[in-house]
Amino acid sequence: MATAVTEPAPLSAEETATLDKLLARATGAPATRVGEPYQALICLSVPRRGDKDRATDLVYPGEIVHLTEEEARQFNRKGARDGRQVDVVRKVSGPDGTHEPVPVVPPRAVSGRLFRPTTPPPGSDAPRPDPDGSSAVQFLAGDMGNAPEGSEASRPDASEMAAHLTESATDAVDLPPSRRVRPQGSR
Repeated sequence: MATAVTEPAPLSAEETATLDKLLARATGAPATRVGEPYQALICLSVPRRGDKDRATDLVYPGEIVHLTEEEARQFNRKGARDGRQVDVVRKVSGPDGTHEPVPVVPPRAVSGRLFRPTTPPPGSDAPRPDPDGSSAVQFLAGDMGNAPEGSEASRPDASEMAAHLTESATDAVDLPPSRRVRPQGSR
């Protein structure tokens, strides 16, 4: 029996768009993603598109990741809730692109402000801060005074140690052997 061979026809625009969407789902790694190339300025955790387990990929500073406009905007959002003060990704190509070296972003530029804990209300059992003047640092003028570092090291008498060494020591509790199955061929 002879099989009829047909020439492959090129894909239509709609079929090409569908194929691109399917390939984007199959290859969700940061370097093969659909979108424009952006350079990471800090370590980023980039979610995989279409992954039901919501897994992420780690992108190091200086590496290129392909993001859509919306994803790049989410990474670069700033505000009191997010704590970021600088952009964490920048466009590589196009009119907004740059090829400058990756700047060093200090951790406090992306972590937000730190706030001192509030004083608990009177009568609560929560720990309270030390009142002013409750502690002070003292400096000794001249020699070391009575500091332990200023004198010779003391050693216990042999008679004191003899009583300690002759006491019967309690033995450690034995644990039963585990019933782990060994693979065949290993001993």
